[in-house]
Amino acid sequence: MNILKLIMIVAVAAGALSLGACAQKKETMSTSAGTSSTYSK
Repeated sequence: MNILKLIMIVAVAAGALSLGACAQKKETMSTSAGTSSTYSK
């Protein structure tokens, strides 16, 4: 049972990390696009 619990914890942690990375990538892309548009003006 301990091994199963460990696998579940690792899976949940990996999912949370991947979601956080995706959110950060979207934020950086939107902010970089916004700054580039303001600089072009």
